[in-house]
Amino acid sequence: MEVHHHSPTSRKKWTHYLWEFLMLFLAVFCGFLAEYQLEHKIEKDREKIYISNLYEDLKSDTAIYNEYGRTGKEFDARIDSLMRLLRSPGRSAHLDKIYYYARVLTLNTNIAIPSQRTFTQMKNSGLLRLISKQKVADNVSSYYLELDEILSQNGFILGMISDYWDEAGNLFDAEVLYRIRIEKKIPDNKNLKLMTEDPVVINKFLVNAQYLYGSRKKQSEDVKVRFQRAIELISLIQKEYHLK
Repeated sequence: MEVHHHSPTSRKKWTHYLWEFLMLFLAVFCGFLAEYQLEHKIEKDREKIYISNLYEDLKSDTAIYNEYGRTGKEFDARIDSLMRLLRSPGRSAHLDKIYYYARVLTLNTNIAIPSQRTFTQMKNSGLLRLISKQKVADNVSSYYLELDEILSQNGFILGMISDYWDEAGNLFDAEVLYRIRIEKKIPDNKNLKLMTEDPVVINKFLVNAQYLYGSRKKQSEDVKVRFQRAIELISLIQKEYHLK
């Protein structure tokens, strides 16, 4: 009888399987590391872009605050002249200037609108987490939170302007006011007159003018504080992110 001998089956050692497992593990792990590094780089690049945009917004804010301060000085001088001339016994001789100051008082910047574009975009998209420098993140959030006071005061000022013109309509000739707006100059004093000489009407107008002055004065004080905060935040960002 012929006996068949089975050829020995080659068996892989357990170390071979371990090696295959390690190779597979290393391949997956290296792929994970590469993906992590790529995502990290992408987020760092995005952080730089958003920080740069915030930086530009802050510089724009300082220009807005400076302009508000400049127009505030003009506003103060005009309302002072308006109140002084309108209360004077010989106001009929100064009606040209009275009309002019009354009309141009609200023409220049009366509200301050800082740029919130980048911060709002980051906040709404959940991207504030990209700011890796904790001190910068804290100061950015604090700065933009404090802007709510300025924005709220803007609404109050606009309400005061509306009240101002409601009373102005009882005292000044609309055609003369319109001409001043178009020609941008002091009108001829010839034939100028107020709609009424009633001291109560005049006083109510001046009271509203004074309220407008007060609301704008408060905003000017807040703007000075925000200006300083913006300068400090710009300096911090320059230091932490090496911007110029």
